[in-house]
Amino acid sequence: MVMKVSNIHSVAFKSSKVVTKPEKEISTSNEVKDLGALTPDYSVKTPQTYRDLGVLKFENGLEVHSYKLANGHRISIIPMEGSPVTVKNYVNVGSMNETDDIKGISHFLEHMAFNGTNGNDDYIKLNVGDSFKKVEILGGWTNASTGYTVTDYVNSAPNLEEKDLEEQIKIIAAMTEDLALTPEMIEKEKGPVCSEIDMILDRPDTILIDQTVRSLFNIKSSADELVAGSVNHIKNLTREKVKAYYDKYYTPDNMNLVITGDVNPKEVIELVSKNFHSKKTRQGNVYEERLSPINKTIRKDFISDKATSTGIMLAFAGPKNNNSFESCISDILSEYLYSTEVGLAKEFRNINSAFSYGLERIGTNPNNPKMLCVEAYSSEENSEKALKILFDKISALKAPREETLNIIKEKLIQDYRNALEHSSIVNSVVGNGVLEGDLDSILNYEKIINSITVDDINNYIEKYFNLNKAAITLVHPNTSIDNINKNHLEASSLNFKGRKAPINMDKAREVDLNNNYKALFYETNNENIKFNINLKYKPPKDVNAATMAVLDEILSMGTMSKSEDDFTEFLEKNNVDIFATINPLKMSVSGYSSQQKFEKTIEEAKNLLYRPRITDEEIQTAINRIKDSIARSQDTAHSIYSDYNVQFNPAYYSKKEVLKDIDSVTVDDVRKLHNYVLNNSVGYITVNTPSSNKDIENVTVQQFENLKPVKPFKYETLDYYNTNAEPVVLVKDRQVSQADIIQVHKFKFDDTAKDLALLKIMNTILSSSSIGLFNTLREKEHLAYSVHSKTSVMGNSGEIFCNILTTTDNKENGEISYDNLQKSINGFNRQINCLLNSEYTDDDLESAKRTLKASLLDKEGTSSKLAALRHGLNSKEGLDFENQMFNIIDTITREDIDRFSKKVFANPPIYSIVASKDTLEANKEYLNSLK
Repeated sequence: MVMKVSNIHSVAFKSSKVVTKPEKEISTSNEVKDLGALTPDYSVKTPQTYRDLGVLKFENGLEVHSYKLANGHRISIIPMEGSPVTVKNYVNVGSMNETDDIKGISHFLEHMAFNGTNGNDDYIKLNVGDSFKKVEILGGWTNASTGYTVTDYVNSAPNLEEKDLEEQIKIIAAMTEDLALTPEMIEKEKGPVCSEIDMILDRPDTILIDQTVRSLFNIKSSADELVAGSVNHIKNLTREKVKAYYDKYYTPDNMNLVITGDVNPKEVIELVSKNFHSKKTRQGNVYEERLSPINKTIRKDFISDKATSTGIMLAFAGPKNNNSFESCISDILSEYLYSTEVGLAKEFRNINSAFSYGLERIGTNPNNPKMLCVEAYSSEENSEKALKILFDKISALKAPREETLNIIKEKLIQDYRNALEHSSIVNSVVGNGVLEGDLDSILNYEKIINSITVDDINNYIEKYFNLNKAAITLVHPNTSIDNINKNHLEASSLNFKGRKAPINMDKAREVDLNNNYKALFYETNNENIKFNINLKYKPPKDVNAATMAVLDEILSMGTMSKSEDDFTEFLEKNNVDIFATINPLKMSVSGYSSQQKFEKTIEEAKNLLYRPRITDEEIQTAINRIKDSIARSQDTAHSIYSDYNVQFNPAYYSKKEVLKDIDSVTVDDVRKLHNYVLNNSVGYITVNTPSSNKDIENVTVQQFENLKPVKPFKYETLDYYNTNAEPVVLVKDRQVSQADIIQVHKFKFDDTAKDLALLKIMNTILSSSSIGLFNTLREKEHLAYSVHSKTSVMGNSGEIFCNILTTTDNKENGEISYDNLQKSINGFNRQINCLLNSEYTDDDLESAKRTLKASLLDKEGTSSKLAALRHGLNSKEGLDFENQMFNIIDTITREDIDRFSKKVFANPPIYSIVASKDTLEANKEYLNSLK
């Protein structure tokens, strides 16, 4: 018994959804192709004439001799000295060619091939079971199989006597072109086929792949299993239905015969043309199941009393059937996923589990996407852990390092060369390659593999491993829904190593130093050391913007003991990096060096921190550089807004303020500001410690405790919130063809993990969902190439910006669209109202959640990890701020977003616009109305 789990929504992992399989749901989205009547190339006689299409060569020298019979049947013959002869006829039909009322008929026809042939028109007469007996006499074996896209018939024998090869060919020809399909045999075979369906449905792995394919490609079918069909379907088959299906799809132009082994191609093609001589042509409408890949992640859970472990499948719509290059990339990934560099196999070993990776053809059209899937099995207790491991590793997956890639390439090529020694394998890859329209990836495999780069693999991963569009299926052993929920909740609370959370807090250690600095050490595999020394303070009241700008410039100009040139030379010779910066809230010095040069680097960082080169000469140089920089800068909508907002934002100073006092800045002004910072700050440090050196933390502690004491560290909420009571319109004319427009809403922000998660999710919905600015103003209304929204927070003050660059005044090209300015602002407000009215879809919300999760997990490199820890260090929720935010994401509801949106957009907007004078003049009345 298989029970569909349809009422445990808490099981849903990340953005997945629990969905219920329909009881009876017939596909209405059939893709019907009218192929018309196909005529033979020549008059079909026995033996047939044929075309010699030439010889294709494998890189190892194997030759594929290609022919086409007069009736359209494709033939591939590959001589392989000393190998048994494998004869296999591939019929380009499978379960995806079946309408819902006859699901399972392809598989049924495969059975009928062993139930007798007519024996007419020079075909060999076969009674029930004769094919097995005759091939056994030859010392060989025979078989057949049915899948989503192909049904094949094969026998293999060592050809002990000269007549054996023709006997093999005759058997396959009769089994595919001359089936008797008697009413008696059809009725007789229904019993064994129905029994096989029951057996198939008893296999949990069948349920796993079947339900995954349905989810991934939106396939609606009432059949119990997509390939085998249902018992009821089979019982209702009539001879008329079976014969009609056989005549429609078992036509020569829909077949591909491949013969491999110790043969002579010229002799073989003569035997083939004599024994394969069907005169059938395909006519009428040919059905193909429409594959419509999902655009959201869907999860299905089943409970099977036949399962002894939990099966897990994670699948994506992959490359097209005929994409040689990407098929080869998939082969590289199949090896890479098992590597120690990825660590997936190790993670699964830790929970006594294993996985496999595959790429499967689902549709018969060469342009159909394949299914890319990872399958795993684990105990029920570890099932959710296993699923989290898969998500963790897939979300973090990057291309292998060059060294690893070269090792994988070498192994694949070795395996490929070994495989080409086996007749049955060569037969299979050539036969399927012809049907897929992808022989190139077989014949030129080594060449393609060697051409693949790291960038190619990263592009493949980004293109196909999309966790927002994944099909997830779990088949549980006989258990309770409550137990499944329990395992899910327990797994959700675990802090896995690697990418289970944005930051692995097991590797982080917070230390209070004797000089009041708070130090954060994070263990990494990086052998080098990165550090940040930060001094945070309240802005001094008597300092002007120009003095702050000058000190910031001077911090890049060396120390009192080293000129700017000497300092630069020191950095280059020692291959280290040290830089410093200051703004009205913080001064920081950051550095990077090898372990061996760490102490030397820290000494120079201290010199830059305590003894920057504050002299008359450096001040004048700094003044000149600042004035030149401002002169070169251009006004943008954002800079106009920032200049206006400086009265509310103590962390920013305007160009106007800087220029007003720049020429009067003195050495005393700069030294006074520098001393204020050193004497009125709290201090904190973040640094990575290489895991290979257990003593390095003690060394860094000693170095950092030599810094001058600072005030005791404490978190303080920065109270910067201030907003406008009425709408504000800021304009600046500049001779530009595109109007630069921003609309800003200010709001009070609570510096919590939940508020930040809400803000980021809400902004993603506004920017890039179905109601988003990009989808509407750019894609539908074609107002601009660049349109988006973004957010900014500082202390308890938040801002959201809607931004667009839209052409209004390009007289050279005759593009005069002054009304685009009004359309853009109206568009902003219209889409904001869509957000406020909760018109976004559930899929939009789930996708936005996934986007945030992905951004939080993107902690590649030491710098990003240290930045995340600094964020936590400066928040009221602590060091693991981003981990908390990550865990909160799944709890956020539509109601949370709707409440938060109303708060964000409660205040009147501020419009900032840089556009041509004519554009502003044409919109003067409209702009006045905004006020």
